[in-house]
Amino acid sequence: MQQKLSFYLLASLAIVSFFSSCSDEDEINIPMEFATPTYPENQEILLGETINLQPEILNLPSQTSFSWKLDDETIAKKHELNYTPAESGTFSLNFIAIAEYDTLSRNYQVIVNDPYNLYVRPKTESSSAYISEIIEYKPAPSQYINASYGTLEDAQKLVGGKSGMVSLGAWGGYVIFSFDHTIENRENEKDFVVYGNAFNGSSEPGIVQVSFDTNGNGLPDDTWYELAGSAHTAEETLSNYEVTYTNPGEYANVPWVDNQENKDSVMVNSNHTQNYYPLFIEEQEKVTFTGTRVYPTINYNRFVTIDALEWGYVDNYDEDYATYGGNAMELDWAVDADMNNVSLKGIDFIKVYTGAQGNAGSLGEISTEIKGAADLSMAE
Repeated sequence: MQQKLSFYLLASLAIVSFFSSCSDEDEINIPMEFATPTYPENQEILLGETINLQPEILNLPSQTSFSWKLDDETIAKKHELNYTPAESGTFSLNFIAIAEYDTLSRNYQVIVNDPYNLYVRPKTESSSAYISEIIEYKPAPSQYINASYGTLEDAQKLVGGKSGMVSLGAWGGYVIFSFDHTIENRENEKDFVVYGNAFNGSSEPGIVQVSFDTNGNGLPDDTWYELAGSAHTAEETLSNYEVTYTNPGEYANVPWVDNQENKDSVMVNSNHTQNYYPLFIEEQEKVTFTGTRVYPTINYNRFVTIDALEWGYVDNYDEDYATYGGNAMELDWAVDADMNNVSLKGIDFIKVYTGAQGNAGSLGEISTEIKGAADLSMAE
């Protein structure tokens, strides 16, 4: 009797062990599956945008490896993909999850559109070589502001030619304009010219920024790139420079303070007796500008003179100024905020701002003036 009980007991334990073993094995071998069987196979983005994908997987074992391949190149080895393609085109994207007892994969087609191809505005027979629109005019304080060469009406005179004149005021003051077509980047050639009133001994360098309408909305709300001229790498040049001007409310020196703990004023003179602070901008108490500050040499002799910078600036009497009647600019000079070179196929918007801060004695403050701009592919 005791022998039979021992036999039944052993048999029962064996059965329990068998089912327990099967239960553990079944749990390990539960197949993985995507939580969403259907999915958007086509992923369409603009060049410069990021692909963000993380397929939701059910029954995902803790020890699972992942791989993402774009065509034949492995671009990630984790569950989530955050990838910014470096070029436009149509690519095959494959995701695979590999567990000890199971494999799961999914395929996508990635279409990367070049915004330039989508939104470029080609020249037509009716296109003009000159500025077609003044988008914004926000000068810094100056002896010319609210008077000759410093009103909204003066800024509009830049449209359609090169006989107008507008002052951008002291450091940071700017104008933004566009053409009726995209200015193309021409290989090994200058791309556009900005006309000024510089001459030998009188340079008031302005800095140029450019932008392409990447989102196609017709507004200058995309990334701006600075055209880095010869002085951008000079030791004394300041990037991320900032100046705040305060409205004195009358004909009086206009105080300013910068982010280098310097204080000074745009000084008034007896030749211009209006308020030098721009009375047509939104910021009527104070206004702040940011950008790059360059340092042209000011010579205080019998006559005050300002030396030209070597190249890359507006209203700057460089060696090519007489040839073009202004400053010819090259889109290949474009850099990002970290001074890395940027490749641009073309641009839709141009911003010019006064790049130097200084008092030129009897001449008053350094202030960039421009008379117009032209597409060199059409103006030659």
